[in-house]
Amino acid sequence: MSTVSVPAYVQDRLMIVAESKGFVRDHFSIEYEQGSKSGDGYIGIIIRARFTSPNQSSVSLICKFPPEDPQLRKRFNAMLLFERETFIYQSILPAFEEIQQQHGVNHQEGTYFGNYPKCYHTYCDVERGEAVIILEDLLDPQRPPMKLLNQYVPVDYDHVRVLMSALGKMNACSFALKLHRPELFKQIQQLNDVLSIVLDTEQTRPLTDRNCHLAASAFDPKQEAAHHQELLELRQSMWPRTGEHIQGIRAEPYGALNHGDCWTNNVMFGYDADGRVNDVCLFDWQMARYGSPVLDYVLFIFLCGELDLRRDKFDCLVTEFYNSFSATLIRLGGDPEKDLPRDELNKQFIQFGRLALSMGTYALPNFAQLPPEICENPAMYQTDARLQHYYTVMRELVKDADQFDKIK
Repeated sequence: MSTVSVPAYVQDRLMIVAESKGFVRDHFSIEYEQGSKSGDGYIGIIIRARFTSPNQSSVSLICKFPPEDPQLRKRFNAMLLFERETFIYQSILPAFEEIQQQHGVNHQEGTYFGNYPKCYHTYCDVERGEAVIILEDLLDPQRPPMKLLNQYVPVDYDHVRVLMSALGKMNACSFALKLHRPELFKQIQQLNDVLSIVLDTEQTRPLTDRNCHLAASAFDPKQEAAHHQELLELRQSMWPRTGEHIQGIRAEPYGALNHGDCWTNNVMFGYDADGRVNDVCLFDWQMARYGSPVLDYVLFIFLCGELDLRRDKFDCLVTEFYNSFSATLIRLGGDPEKDLPRDELNKQFIQFGRLALSMGTYALPNFAQLPPEICENPAMYQTDARLQHYYTVMRELVKDADQFDKIK
């Protein structure tokens, strides 16, 4: 078991949760281990805490907190992100739950949105640089098993269909909040895009230049001059421009809560007894924002899905989203035809879809597992199989992004 350093304030908060679960102080122990692969520790540290006592079954929880080093916290905007995720777990997801209960939508119904981990405790004090979020452990053997997919393998139709259904229900809850709790919805409308801030820090800005050069190198500067040039031009203030392009106000009056970082590593799937996927859980809400309802699914399908999902099966998947959205919103007292007409999704897909290209310059080198030396000097590695694979997926993405409005 790895040695894990857990700050005293986090231990205090875990003690509160333990006692709420019936553990008696001084009569149980807490064991800690790393809750995720190393390398996640820039923005937040994730540990698994296990309460054990001779008198009752053990309980396993996941606990997230920011780095103790104030320089690291500042460099990676950690407190901004913890403040955002705390707000989602403390205020928004409980409000979604309340609205569903008030309208008689229970856990057993297909229209119910509960596709997120149960949260036991949140605490965030920006001034002190302290924050902690304590969640259920989705890998706890005492609950139905959930699985994290391999981020390097494109996701198939069956998994994405289940995700689209969940995203539809999430958006329905957001529109219902606008209807029944307008004051709280106004707070959602204040959620700017933090992804474009995090990817445009002193540390991350040089990657934009590098990644756009790399993407441009997938195209011959003479034979395919337009795409080559477009990718070189994209690097100029790419993230501030992208952040502005996807501002929630541009999606009005159809803006909603976005998960904001919807990709393979932030979702887990559940399966029935025959191994068919039937459930999904969205976690890591640090990048949640107010924006177009299409953004989460466009990013997932274009960057994480198999190619045919966006080429041949896109309409089917959007229909899955919209049917799910409509069924839940009707139960929550809304009118889907009026609140978010189906053809509006098609319009916003064209209007905002180009986020997939900006994000693709960042994500695709990681998915292709390109080492830094190839990213920095692709001309030296033209025969490398990883680079050739990257070129294939980047060229397909650029081709498919031609349909989208340009980022000004």
